Amino acid sequence: MPGVYSMAVITIVLTAILCIAFLNYLTHSDRRYYWLLLVGLPSSFIVNHWVKTPLITALAMWAGIPLKLSLEMPLWFIASILLNAPIFEEAVKLLPTVLPASRKLMNDAPGSLWTGLALGMSFGLGEAAFIAYGVAQSPAYNSFPWYVFTGYLMERMVVTFAHGFMTAIAAYGFYKGGRHALMGYLSTVGLHALINLGPILLALKLKPEAVFGVMSYAFILAAFLLFQKYARDAKKASGHEIGEVVYFER
Repeated sequence: MPGVYSMAVITIVLTAILCIAFLNYLTHSDRRYYWLLLVGLPSSFIVNHWVKTPLITALAMWAGIPLKLSLEMPLWFIASILLNAPIFEEAVKLLPTVLPASRKLMNDAPGSLWTGLALGMSFGLGEAAFIAYGVAQSPAYNSFPWYVFTGYLMERMVVTFAHGFMTAIAAYGFYKGGRHALMGYLSTVGLHALINLGPILLALKLKPEAVFGVMSYAFILAAFLLFQKYARDAKKASGHEIGEVVYFER
């Protein structure tokens, strides 16, 4: 069995435990949100296999552009690759909010944030499995032992929470309704595109590589800070307070 599969199991189990712990902290152990961590698990496979890949492939064939990311590509096509994931992934993560059971959880501002957070993290857990499957298809990686993929573990853990923060922001906009719904979705698309910008620039072999390497994490931090702000606002509006999330204590 490819080593990446063993690391994927460790990554998904550990990240799922952290996701549940984070939800418990925010919701004061409200277990109604647990099932949402299962709803989005197949979403990454669905959106990649049936939407993103066919669409960008068809666009490349129509324009006569080889599907190999390079500076020789037209700028509009590079922009299409950059926006492909944000537009469709952020949409598919929100789809379960139309379910009556999900709508019941979104009847107040905090509930909309926790619902979006759980759905986004669910997508991230499924994406970790999908990426591991993709890595395992490459013979070059099949002989590597599981512990070589620690970078995969750290990245997937961080990205899973990033998906949660972004979907929470969009779901909060949907709760507020009207133009807030559109602005919430567009904000998450923009954040997602900025998070993906670093890897795109690295793939284009642009300089400085060190800056592009940390860009994604800087924008993930921005997504978390925005989520934190909305969580405080939502709690105050509902008559409750929420403190800062403390990760390290001296």
